[in-house]
Amino acid sequence: MRLQKFLAHSGIASRRKSEEIIALGRVKVNNSVIIDPAFDVDRKDKVEVDGKVIRNKSQFEYYILNKPIGVVSTARDEKDRVNVTDIIETKNRIYPVGRLDIDTTGLIVLTNDGELTNIMTHPKYEINKTYIATVTGRPNKKSLDLLRSGMTIDGYRTKGAKVKIIKNYETHSVIEVTIDEGRNRQIKKMFEEINHPVKALKRISIGELEIGGLRPGDYREFNEEELQYVEKLKRVNR
Repeated sequence: MRLQKFLAHSGIASRRKSEEIIALGRVKVNNSVIIDPAFDVDRKDKVEVDGKVIRNKSQFEYYILNKPIGVVSTARDEKDRVNVTDIIETKNRIYPVGRLDIDTTGLIVLTNDGELTNIMTHPKYEINKTYIATVTGRPNKKSLDLLRSGMTIDGYRTKGAKVKIIKNYETHSVIEVTIDEGRNRQIKKMFEEINHPVKALKRISIGELEIGGLRPGDYREFNEEELQYVEKLKRVNR
């Protein structure tokens, strides 16, 4: 891995800023000052910035996948169906962060970083998750206000959701919903409760991670900004 990329992946700075840090002679690799940002390093090398050893985070892999319909996201599947982990080409063992129903599409994160997985899935961290729901009929203001104020489902009280109508059609509506919980089938149950069942559901973001223009079945590694977001989440939640 290029030294410049290593520093960026380690959360030191952006790639451009990392290049400046290297050029100033502030970086050592195995006790030698390196000023070439393209210098190749691996996990066995000791990298220092201003005398501080930088933990090698290149052992972690982070992917965003646009999960298609028909693909499962559980750790194990007794029916031997295609799993989200089957789509990612990597030699390392990675796991989905949370899950999406088999008929739900959209953003799912896969990683081998257990700390990030815990932060993104534990309710106490309150990470926002945004979905686009296509529902039957046209929910009125009273129904939408129930979603916004919270409701009782399966014996628990949901927190208020952020709800925005994107488009009303004659037979259905497209609605953006944001929650910071992650109970099983929560979005679908919320709309069932107001008698507007979900016809299609797609997750478009988790926190600052967005699906962007990824097509169903496509995936990509985290970009620099997303890696910085990972490090920020870890810092503020330790």
